[in-house]
Amino acid sequence: MIPVLSDPSFPRLWGARLPAAAGIACLLTVGVSQAQSPPPPAVDTPRPTAAEARGQVDAAVGRLTCAGVETTETGKGLRIAGYVGSSEDAGVLKAALTALPPGIDLDAQVAVRPWPLCEALGIAGLAGGPKESPEGQGADAPTLGFNRPLNKPSLVYRKGETLEITVTAGMPGHLTVDYIDTDGSVIHMVPMRLRPDDRVEAGRRVTLGVAKSATDRIYTISPPFGPAMILALVTRDPLFPADREEVEPAGPYLAGLRAALAALPADAKGAIAVRSAVLTTVAE
Repeated sequence: MIPVLSDPSFPRLWGARLPAAAGIACLLTVGVSQAQSPPPPAVDTPRPTAAEARGQVDAAVGRLTCAGVETTETGKGLRIAGYVGSSEDAGVLKAALTALPPGIDLDAQVAVRPWPLCEALGIAGLAGGPKESPEGQGADAPTLGFNRPLNKPSLVYRKGETLEITVTAGMPGHLTVDYIDTDGSVIHMVPMRLRPDDRVEAGRRVTLGVAKSATDRIYTISPPFGPAMILALVTRDPLFPADREEVEPAGPYLAGLRAALAALPADAKGAIAVRSAVLTTVAE
């Protein structure tokens, strides 16, 4: 099986900015005699605090099955950013935001990242990397370059095109690069049997998908089409042997990756650099 890929993109689940919730006033006029008493004055309802609204959003996020959503209090309300694993979970979160009382200003940018992408992003977050950010986790994060300009809203690879990736390590260690698609498969780009040497130095560029020798793979875009992800990690110690299967199911592999990161020596757990990039591929 040969991978299909595309570029880091961050599609929004709903508009860039949600207006503050608005109350609905309705005036019904009926025959009122002059003898009737005037209606009592309206009682002002206390405006909810951003902290109270954040608690409601966090409670909704806690019910989601595969998500990484961060809620930040702003001067006027809340900023919600991250990803959810399904359109159903997106609906749950949107309903929670819609149900907030009037007076809360919302800035929501949430993407749908179907499994196994959402789980891989969660592992990247646990490892100290970004939950979903093109900036990565800091100076030590590896950088990812593609044979396409990184134009928004998305970088698209079409059927039959080839994917080339350049990974530049920000620190010395052992490099792991995986391609993950929503069909539930993982393709190991480094290390693997044809490319067992996963050692890198800071600043070293590693090119994948270019035929410089007989051991280099060419990655041609083919089904399944849709979102996919590149997950790149640099660790002080190797995570896996190079002789594992080049293609394997995402479920067991991600469980193994989580366990491998947890099993790193205590003094090595802080020396993990992570970068993830969500890609898009299309049939034509």
